[in-house]
Amino acid sequence: MDRRAYETHHDLDARHFWRVGKRRLILDWIDRYWSAPSQPTILDVGGCASVIAEDLSARGDLTVVEPDRQTLDEVRDRVGDRFSMLEGSLPDELPEGPFDLITLFDVLEHVDDDRAALASLYARLRPGGAFVLTVPAFQWLWSDHDVVLEHRRRYRRPEIASLLAEAGFEVRRLSYYTTLLFPAVVASRLKPRRPHRPPEYRVSVPPGPVNAAMTGVMALERQLLGLVDMPIGSSLIAVAHRR
Repeated sequence: MDRRAYETHHDLDARHFWRVGKRRLILDWIDRYWSAPSQPTILDVGGCASVIAEDLSARGDLTVVEPDRQTLDEVRDRVGDRFSMLEGSLPDELPEGPFDLITLFDVLEHVDDDRAALASLYARLRPGGAFVLTVPAFQWLWSDHDVVLEHRRRYRRPEIASLLAEAGFEVRRLSYYTTLLFPAVVASRLKPRRPHRPPEYRVSVPPGPVNAAMTGVMALERQLLGLVDMPIGSSLIAVAHRR
């Protein structure tokens, strides 16, 4: 994956309207659908550099598994011992657990064997525990952005529902999101690339007024998602449980 995607991850998470909206939606759903026990244990896979790891560490004893050693070292320098960090990857290089909450945010699309990855996470989830997942949606939205980030695929809602059920999860909520901004996403992703220009990571925080306006749109969508599932969007979010 383009090194710049790692290096800018934390700053984008803290300020970019889409990252901020996604993080707030995830935390909303965790607080709504996860009944945390006393002294909960949490496993996050692949989110070491994200702000949400710091949010999760305030909700329990967090362990983050990250495949990129350089990112691990950089995050350790920034957060110290606020949460545990291990080098590893799906499906086999994970701590045994069991965990009360497992999170996987925009990671499954990077994994060669997504079925094995979900089965491995299910095995590490305590009975009654919760699993929260986000993935990019719709293969027809495939663009240079996916190439640079080394995605293997994008998903549709029925595919995620089937994969989760096959792994043993009981799905509580499953919805598309980034719905209100979907036309803009489609226009951006399907825009032709300039000839002879290799794909590169070019995500940055928009100008202040634009970023603030789009943050407001994402906040409105989050309120709507408190009431109904969305029929379309550029991403999917799911909450599932182990019976």
